[in-house]
Order: sequence, then C-alpha cells, then structure tokens
Amino acid sequence: MNVAAFITAAESLGPDSLEPLLEFYAEDCRFTDPFQTVYGRSNIRRVYQDMFSHLHQPQFKNVELMAQPDYAKSELVISWCFEFSIGHQKPRQQVLGCSRLRLDGQGKILDHQDFWDGSQLMQAFPIVGPIIRWLRQKIGHPKDH
Repeated sequence: MNVAAFITAAESLGPDSLEPLLEFYAEDCRFTDPFQTVYGRSNIRRVYQDMFSHLHQPQFKNVELMAQPDYAKSELVISWCFEFSIGHQKPRQQVLGCSRLRLDGQGKILDHQDFWDGSQLMQAFPIVGPIIRWLRQKIGHPKDH
C-alpha cells in the first residue's frame, strides 16, 4: 500500500471524491467503527455517503502514520482528527481517533477498524447531546466525599 497516497485520499475526501479512497479497499473488506460493522466496498461507500448527507462539511485532518507499518503482519495504524458540524450554522466539532488497517496480499485494505469516542459525536446533537455531556461529567468527575 502506498501510505502517502492513502493519507492524501483520506484528507481530501469529499462527496465527489470517494472513489480514490475506495480504491485502497479490497472488494470483500470489512469496516468497523463504534456504531457499525459493514462488509464490502459498496457498503463502505454507503457509510461515507451517509456521513456526507448527515453532517455538514465532514473532513479528516492530520492523518498520520502512527508507527512504521508492520508488513510481516500486513497491518498499519493511522491517527486522525475528524471535523464536522451538524448544520450550516452550527459550531465545528472535533473527534480524535485512529484506524487499524489490515492488508491483503495485494496491499488492499481487508479490515478497517476505527477507534474513537462515539460519545463525542453524540454530544453535538441537540436532544442526546446534553444527556451525554451530563453523563460524561458525572462519570469523569466524581464528587468529593
């Protein structure tokens, strides 16, 4: 896999530029994130299309290789910052995460697993956001006794 080309494709991903990124995936690949697991390149295309239809200007930034690829295991890990807003006039949100990519014998992505805090995304939404923020505060900051 050409890691630099993959990073470029990820950082320039947009509604009209899905195909260059999808070329890095094997036809029978698997994609997993905190909310879903899908199989096949066409279903991964749908995940990205849904992302562009539900979020305003989603964008991956600062995509970086976290360590030298382990080609003996055919895997690599990249980190990224995902920026978006839930509407045109809404504030921009940021979610930090990383992806573990396992490659097949041709260097195509066979298994893409994303790791990130799904509650960060949910905090941006009007109804569930306040509840998630309250829960994170309660769990993250216990009261002194």
